[in-house]
Amino acid sequence: MSYQIIKKSDCSNRVKLSGKLTTHDFQELQALARSSLEQFGQVRILFELKDFQGWSNETGWENRSFLEENGKGISKIAFVGDEKWKVEIFMFTGGTMRQAAIEFFPQGQLDRAQAWLSGESQ
Repeated sequence: MSYQIIKKSDCSNRVKLSGKLTTHDFQELQALARSSLEQFGQVRILFELKDFQGWSNETGWENRSFLEENGKGISKIAFVGDEKWKVEIFMFTGGTMRQAAIEFFPQGQLDRAQAWLSGESQ
């Protein structure tokens, strides 16, 4: 498993990513976000990268339908992890194509990322 749901109790979700993320995992994470969107109308997501090894080399990553259908409901996305992933994360998330605010925080700054996600810090 390349992800673990740490918290899903309100419109904020916290997910730990490790190993290689597969398209199947990604579809399951999209279903988690969709569920939060249906329940709360919008969602904020914190991804904690722990021993993250990137994305699997398989087809299916090009599917942008989730972003097109649900992108407006995702208000903030935070990533915490090794800075070597920062550029690729922004490319993968389509940072410039999203309306959501996206921030990357170095390892050890989980509290800062949570504060930013909740709006307590800009």
